Amino acid sequence: MNKIMNPSFSVPAVTGRHNLRALLLAAAFTFSSTAALAQQSYPSADDAANAFADAVTRQDTGQLNKVLGKDWKTLMPTQNIAQQDIDDFLAAWKQAHRVVAQGADRAVVEVGTQGWTLPMPVVKRGTGWQFDVQAGSEEMRTRRIGRNELNTMQALLAYYDAQKEYASVDRGNDGVLQYAQKFKSTAGKHDGLYWAVSGKEAESPLGSLFAEIKPGEGYHGYYYRILTAQGENANGGAYSYIIKGRMVSGFALLAWPINYGQTGVKSFIISHDGKVYEKDFGPNTPALVKRIKVFDPDKSWQKVALPEPVSQSASNASNKAP
Repeated sequence: MNKIMNPSFSVPAVTGRHNLRALLLAAAFTFSSTAALAQQSYPSADDAANAFADAVTRQDTGQLNKVLGKDWKTLMPTQNIAQQDIDDFLAAWKQAHRVVAQGADRAVVEVGTQGWTLPMPVVKRGTGWQFDVQAGSEEMRTRRIGRNELNTMQALLAYYDAQKEYASVDRGNDGVLQYAQKFKSTAGKHDGLYWAVSGKEAESPLGSLFAEIKPGEGYHGYYYRILTAQGENANGGAYSYIIKGRMVSGFALLAWPINYGQTGVKSFIISHDGKVYEKDFGPNTPALVKRIKVFDPDKSWQKVALPEPVSQSASNASNKAP
């Protein structure tokens, strides 16, 4: 099951090379700042890579300023990076590292055995080699978007699983199997996909971190909205999922980037058929998604080739759902 229990649920496609956990390990330092120095050039790309690793190992801010230049902190965010991240990077560096040439004047630094590379390439400028921090910043943005979008698709699958599990039991003790119309349950009730468990109470279908998100916060760079109806382009045509106050005819979820071009690009939708669709609304995404009230994947939406199929548990649960 794709149950969301923490913000680092497994996404095989992004493990290693796309994981931002190690991408800035140099930029992860919380040492006191020192006077900014001009960026140093090195005789070879290997020398630049070794200087970078040495600065990380010794946690030498002054040396790091030399390696990356005076403006690196303005281009590379350092928040949310822990000492463990630095330790992991150094362990991976010790395990394996190499400089991979990409032409005569550019190279990337590969660290560990998973094919992960530092986001900052090493480039030849004049007679020496330097890290291109500006290019590294752009690469970080690209990786962040890719990671967030894959995590969002996983979140949609987790929502799908959670709704199927929720509807497999008569939660309201009223003889009706129905889907949840909200993420978090009312205190003391099971009218949402998540509820705090006490004693021998059954675990809720949805993990706490996703359900505890406050309005306006988002999750992994994305906002989410439950849709309670579908349009004419959906399988089965247009109809409401809610009958007499209960959502029994289906469910759907919309996800869109909090900051278009920074936290994500594509918007995503899923319904009770388990298929995920994506669409790029462009810079005007916030205004355009406000208009979306129903699940209606017309030809402008593209079906996503999922990183993994909908889980068997979801398929089994679907046989019990309304």
